[in-house]
Amino acid sequence: MSLCPLTHRNDEEREALASLNVCRWHASRTERALEQIPALYSALERRLVSSGASNLSGLPSGSTDPGINLNHRVVQCRTDMRTNLTTWARVAVEERHMQPPLDHLPTIARFILNQLDWFLSQRWAKQFVNDTLDDWTLARALNDPNPVRMIEVGPCPEPDCDGQLTARIRPADSLLPHSVECDQSPRDDDGEPLHYWSADKWLTLGRKITRMETA
Repeated sequence: MSLCPLTHRNDEEREALASLNVCRWHASRTERALEQIPALYSALERRLVSSGASNLSGLPSGSTDPGINLNHRVVQCRTDMRTNLTTWARVAVEERHMQPPLDHLPTIARFILNQLDWFLSQRWAKQFVNDTLDDWTLARALNDPNPVRMIEVGPCPEPDCDGQLTARIRPADSLLPHSVECDQSPRDDDGEPLHYWSADKWLTLGRKITRMETA
């Protein structure tokens, strides 16, 4: 049995797939990353200018010099995404004597996806996966710096309900409140869920859950 060389949360996930040098979890995650990177690359274009830019002329607040207040983390992330994909595509072109893809990020990503098993079976698969996942993870974080966190709470405590509760933890600057809602909640006449608890009612919800667990 060969083991995946990448970082894992526990030893049970470490067995590499047949003919590959990585485990199923990392192979699937790398495939997903390559599918999403072109769209993330395009989406980050809207975040190239930092929110500190104060007017449409491109003048940063308080500045008399023309220019654009660029978000350098976004600039570097997009540069890394293109550089890494292009570099890995070139490896396949040179080692497999293939026709290079067009210099277009979605085309390059698709070129690599079409040969993903070959990439994951190489001695340098660890570096390839790390480069791809690092770019993907950072791009997602920069594109949505304040995502809503979804946390599974458990069974709904309301009588005769087989639903599951999910908590939505929103960013501090969100206009919407934190909440817990049942996925099978009935609705009132206005379409609002009845099995729903905003943050100020979580103590009441906790008591209901405790009573259900001890019943």
